[in-house]
Amino acid sequence: MQERRGLPLRDAMEWASKKTRLHMPGHFGRMPEGGDFLAWASDLTEVEGLDSLSAPSGLLKQLQERMAAAYGAGAAWLSVQGATLPVLAGSLAWAPRGARVQIPRLAHRSVLAAALLGEWDVSWLEVPIDPQFGIPLPPTREMWGDPRGPLTRRLLVSPTYEGIVAEPPIGLGVTLFVDAAHGAHFGRHASLPPHPLREGADLVAHGLHKTEPVLTQSGLLLARHAWPRDGVERWWRLLGTSSPSYLLLAGLEVYARAREDGDGGWGAYTDWARELWTLAERRGHRVLQALQERQGARVDPAKFTIATDGAATASRLAAAGYTPEKVGPASVTFIMGPHAGLTAQDGIEFLDTLGPPTAPAVPAFYPEIPPRAMPIAQAFYRPRRSRPLSSVHGLVAAEALTPYPPGIPLIVPGEIFQPDVLDYIGELNRRGTRVEGLERGEGGWRVWVVDA
Repeated sequence: MQERRGLPLRDAMEWASKKTRLHMPGHFGRMPEGGDFLAWASDLTEVEGLDSLSAPSGLLKQLQERMAAAYGAGAAWLSVQGATLPVLAGSLAWAPRGARVQIPRLAHRSVLAAALLGEWDVSWLEVPIDPQFGIPLPPTREMWGDPRGPLTRRLLVSPTYEGIVAEPPIGLGVTLFVDAAHGAHFGRHASLPPHPLREGADLVAHGLHKTEPVLTQSGLLLARHAWPRDGVERWWRLLGTSSPSYLLLAGLEVYARAREDGDGGWGAYTDWARELWTLAERRGHRVLQALQERQGARVDPAKFTIATDGAATASRLAAAGYTPEKVGPASVTFIMGPHAGLTAQDGIEFLDTLGPPTAPAVPAFYPEIPPRAMPIAQAFYRPRRSRPLSSVHGLVAAEALTPYPPGIPLIVPGEIFQPDVLDYIGELNRRGTRVEGLERGEGGWRVWVVDA
């Protein structure tokens, strides 16, 4: 495939968009009726004049090198499949088939998919649960224990969905993969937590669209050194799309340039965020980030979480035009950042709409890790049957049950249904939270269990 050498990606796309298209995508770059708000002409994929994402040799290779340099990494891979492809391809290259991997039980479902594909021997770490907010917190360094055997692979989630930063569990004989889907902005300013690469991570996955100004599904995998390149690219070609969106890739080029040019406004925004926390606490709200920071934890200022009756608060905010990121039984989380363009007056108006503190309608709780009957892959490939949710106590799950958001499984294949998991799912159902893995059927909600 030839590319327009020496041209920025945007100019190469403009050159390619002027050709008569007799190839995918099916809109051929023409505006259909009612689609005038979309940049159809720029919706290009891998055609002559542009590079190949699965085997970059020109424009995209240069962009990956720029992105690596902007983060101080040894190598970088661009994703148009969010953080999921970086997590899957990166971790499967990092942990070979059957590897023993320690993972805290606040990992996203994409980590579960990697564990299944890699047939890993997973050691799940029970994590602390905040008693006021009913949300998982990252494990302390001591919770990881001492490495067992010649090599321990540890997969860390940092920051958490609500923005709490974990201590990296590095040490002799330990390799570390960090799912930092929500931490792409880290390190852009001294007021932000340092980037995981600076703290010893070997590979780091980002969902850039979560906190930075890029299009949805823009992601990134970074390696501290170039050593995993062959393994990553093998999995990348296998799991990645063969029709990447150049709209997303052009957005990544804009972001790389912005990352090179400054802090993106994060320094000033961080001051604004902490002032918002202070004002909220003066009004009686319990703010997770402020409480955790006073207890010595590092936090992400892009998140704002309050303890409250989640459903009632979300309903009140929706009536005023606000949409939160995540609504839980005992908390609500918002994502904010410099590109939201919020002023001091906007913050006051937001708190006025939020109103006075409200107590959660139910006590904050979170289920424990269920006991395991068999490995994940074994349970997934065994015959299965559908059963009413009300009758699965003591049976073995064949599918994960995952509230969305945040996408953290409550039970994974091979684990045994326990009362606390069933009670928590019942509470989520009553509050209208979507739980992936639940299906409507005869007798109400049904789940898949291993057919004994």
